[in-house]
Amino acid sequence: MKSLIRFLCILVIPSAGYTQILEDADFEHIIEEILPQQEYDVDYNDLYDRLFSMYSSPLNLNTATHADFQSLYFLNDEQISGIIEYRKKYGNFLTFFELNTIEGLDRQTIERIQKFAKIETTEDERWATAIRNPSVNELMLRYQTILEEKRGYIPTDSSDSGTLTSRYAGDPGRIFARYLLAKPGRYSIGFTTEKDPGEKIIWDPATRRYGMDYYSFHAMLENVAIFDRIIAGDFSLDFGQGLIFGSGIRIGKGAEPVSTIRKNERGLRPYRSAYESKDFSGLAASCSIGQSNFTLFYSNVRRDARILQHENELFEDFTYISSISTVGLHRTPTEIAAKHNLTDRSFGGNMNMSFLNKKLIVGLNSIFTQYNRAIIPGSERYRLYQFRGNSNNINSFYVNYYFKKGHIFTEWARSQSGGMARSTGVVMNLASFIQTSLHFRNYDSNYHSFLGNAFGENSVIGNERGIFWGMLVKPTEKLHLSAYFDYFKFPWLKYRVDAPSDGMDFMASMNYNISEQASVRLRFRDKIKSMNYTSGTTQFADIQTIRTSRLMFDFNYQLNSFFRMRSWIQTTDISFYNDRHQGFLVAQDLAYSSKKLTLSGRFALFDANDYDSRIYIYEPDLLYVYNVPSFYNQGIRYYILCKYVLSKHITIWGKYAQTKYFNIETIGTGTEEINGNTRSNLSFQMKINF
Repeated sequence: MKSLIRFLCILVIPSAGYTQILEDADFEHIIEEILPQQEYDVDYNDLYDRLFSMYSSPLNLNTATHADFQSLYFLNDEQISGIIEYRKKYGNFLTFFELNTIEGLDRQTIERIQKFAKIETTEDERWATAIRNPSVNELMLRYQTILEEKRGYIPTDSSDSGTLTSRYAGDPGRIFARYLLAKPGRYSIGFTTEKDPGEKIIWDPATRRYGMDYYSFHAMLENVAIFDRIIAGDFSLDFGQGLIFGSGIRIGKGAEPVSTIRKNERGLRPYRSAYESKDFSGLAASCSIGQSNFTLFYSNVRRDARILQHENELFEDFTYISSISTVGLHRTPTEIAAKHNLTDRSFGGNMNMSFLNKKLIVGLNSIFTQYNRAIIPGSERYRLYQFRGNSNNINSFYVNYYFKKGHIFTEWARSQSGGMARSTGVVMNLASFIQTSLHFRNYDSNYHSFLGNAFGENSVIGNERGIFWGMLVKPTEKLHLSAYFDYFKFPWLKYRVDAPSDGMDFMASMNYNISEQASVRLRFRDKIKSMNYTSGTTQFADIQTIRTSRLMFDFNYQLNSFFRMRSWIQTTDISFYNDRHQGFLVAQDLAYSSKKLTLSGRFALFDANDYDSRIYIYEPDLLYVYNVPSFYNQGIRYYILCKYVLSKHITIWGKYAQTKYFNIETIGTGTEEINGNTRSNLSFQMKINF
């Protein structure tokens, strides 16, 4: 019967391939589901950029591995197994309609697969042909600025103490450019350059400034002789569960609490992000021999750090750093002086072998890092177990086992200090409509991994133990329910927590598709942690519980084929000792979309007591830009975003946004201060496809 259906599908749609323009896909909806709900002022643009790059290079349905399918995040293991088994039984896919014959794939999932996958044959293409016919040949140009003048751009004045205040060296514009020439399976060549607001375009080797402030470059060859990939320039590594090589994508705790708790083994990949604290830069290669895969690399990266002089006269020539800066800003004399002072030289690799028809994968990771200066953290008690020295060696062992209804994974790592880190979990389908996940983590306080990016509550791997449970239930195609509970414990002190502590994090979410035109979403999150509390009568801190509750509701309605509207309500409630802080936001979106023109806008009204009760809301922006602004005090925010397709080769974007406060006369502090109650953002972008 399946063979007959497949034959009919081929007659109806004879095309052997499928192309989908990414901008037309529901990428933003997927991003909102899998990215963690924002609660800190963290820049997720690097994560968003990596996800977009991954989705903009569709998977080949005929060659994708289990890990490749996992990286889409909306497929469960039973669905992935069904696709792979179908491929083994009937051969390569010839049309997407064949997915309808696979048990467990509903209409919505198949539509998403069509948007983020493709069907291609695996015919070898000559290099000359591949170079003449790249799949991607595009240039992206972007400019962003704030129209109001910040204090950092006005003439120097004196502070209250009489000293001259610092000023920015450059203008307030952010300039970004990216070029990419690629043929998946053959080659990829690209560069990214950026100047942040306040940085100066200048050629000054003495301060390590060469025109634009940041550059990234890669050249990759694929499937050359015995090599799967060879990369010169900037690259990322993603093996195991992120205890050593975490430069892939770490999603964390979001509304999708099952597939996002595990790392997906994406291996060696080019680095194209504008995030300036790049992972590796040098030379890397991977090759496969039978059921084994080997990856080796050498990297030499310059990182930002402030050089300190030892206070002891006996060590007058001894300089060191206390921490590595990852913000990548070089605007003031202090920031410029810290640019690229630390040299990070590292080498290592990965070896993994597959068994049981690739259902079992066993691997080893190793990296040795040498710094040109010693790292000596501050004397605060919570820093007692932090890394110190000028070299580090980390090794790990990991296992992935895939079965029809799930995935078991674990990684155990040990750093040069003797500290251990363990990450173990399982993701599985309990029934056709129920998925669940369970994750255990135990990271010693003296475990050190600067490039690790494993699942956890802390921003770094270390000083944490925890257990996470998540569940996703789809009783009908219209109703999706999800929830997670995470208990975590910190055996040693933390910043602003002067004692061992623990906490818990709970989330519940409901998505209901009322019809093909309307949907509603409700999400609640409640987190309990500890934090120092110092009263005015004592200098000693008391450890108190801080509780944060966030509620989000939104209603999405497609008015017709051109217009769509979306309504938001969000609240925040913070309880700490005898204090309580609350925030509220209501917003209305309206979007228009035609073949050439897309317009969208929002009007939002917010009222939050203070910074602690700030509210975050996702805001559509230029292509490749992830924007989740925070709001506190009282005011309004509105924006209008325009996208226009000039031709099949040129697309332009423009955005204007303004925030106006009712209860304050200045915005920001220090060099970021604006004398007034209004902040306006203006952005332009152009994408040229050659």
